[in-house]
Amino acid sequence: MMKKFILAIGAAAVLSSCAVQQPVVPGKVNVQDVAQMNNATANALLYSLPTTVIRVNVEVEKTISKVGPFYRYSQKMLNVSDVVTEDKEEWRIKSVNVETYGRPDDNKRYSISYSGPSSAPFINLTSSGVLAGVNSGFVDSDCYLKEFTVTEVPTIDDVNFNDVAMIEKQLVKTSTAAMAEETANYIYKIRKRRFKILASDFEQLPPDGQSYEVMVRELNQLEKEHMELFIGKTETFTMTQSYDIIPDKMSTNNDVLFRFSTVSGIVDKMDVSGAPVYFELEANEEKQLPDAVVAEEKGQEVRNGLYYCQPGKATIKIIDKNVLIKEKEVYLGQFGQVISMPSNVLEQENVSIRINPKTGALQSIDRK
Repeated sequence: MMKKFILAIGAAAVLSSCAVQQPVVPGKVNVQDVAQMNNATANALLYSLPTTVIRVNVEVEKTISKVGPFYRYSQKMLNVSDVVTEDKEEWRIKSVNVETYGRPDDNKRYSISYSGPSSAPFINLTSSGVLAGVNSGFVDSDCYLKEFTVTEVPTIDDVNFNDVAMIEKQLVKTSTAAMAEETANYIYKIRKRRFKILASDFEQLPPDGQSYEVMVRELNQLEKEHMELFIGKTETFTMTQSYDIIPDKMSTNNDVLFRFSTVSGIVDKMDVSGAPVYFELEANEEKQLPDAVVAEEKGQEVRNGLYYCQPGKATIKIIDKNVLIKEKEVYLGQFGQVISMPSNVLEQENVSIRINPKTGALQSIDRK
């Protein structure tokens, strides 16, 4: 019996020794340019680096001036001389904003093949397949392709005086002069009524302060609507037009963005009725980094790590004729250099990497 017990302990010790000494197979990761691959690889993940798109948002303001039907009588009946005397539309550029976002670059598509334990399977992509990181759980919402629509603004025909609540005494008059006189008398009555409320000169007063405010506000609106019949209406509307530009190192990147007219607003770049507004881009010279693919010891395979971008910097200028209206520095992925991390970064477990999906730039490497 004792002999069997000793044999059992010995067998268990041998098994335990084998379990401890069993080598752990390290993970392997290799990242390849899809364009240079001959065949698809099993256990491979695909991602793209971005082309940086510049979006110029131009906010313009339209002011419509509409002549009131009684404008000829404003001086005589109300002693007002500052009135609209002709229908017109005027446009101006209110503001210009420049932003960027990433779009997948078909020439920068990569395949991640892996085996064993690593962080490689946990890549974060945008909805369009642009790399946003590895094991980071972070995707910048601004990286998505944002659709824009041009908002239509009213025309001068849409501005009228149909909403003025005229009383019967005004409507029964048979001439414009008589209607204007009755309207002027009504304006004086509104002012007198408002004065009595403010001076508390009524036999029965509203029970609370809020009622005072409501009454005065309604009388103010009523006076404004009737005054506009004399002095005219001036209304302002805004709209935003957006332009997407994908700069190219091989092009000049200096062009007419659009043309602008104070009468018609934004017009086509070929419409000479408007003055040109230029888009100018000047790229900064960037120092090239050495190739990040490291040749390992002789007899071992050469593996690439995660490809990312060292973006280039450029200065954008928006010029209205000869006046600079916007200047901004931006980073562009296509003006930079694609480089590779060492393969052993992804071969570690629980590594977190953040990549800017607008430019492809490396933002951080952490260990979770």
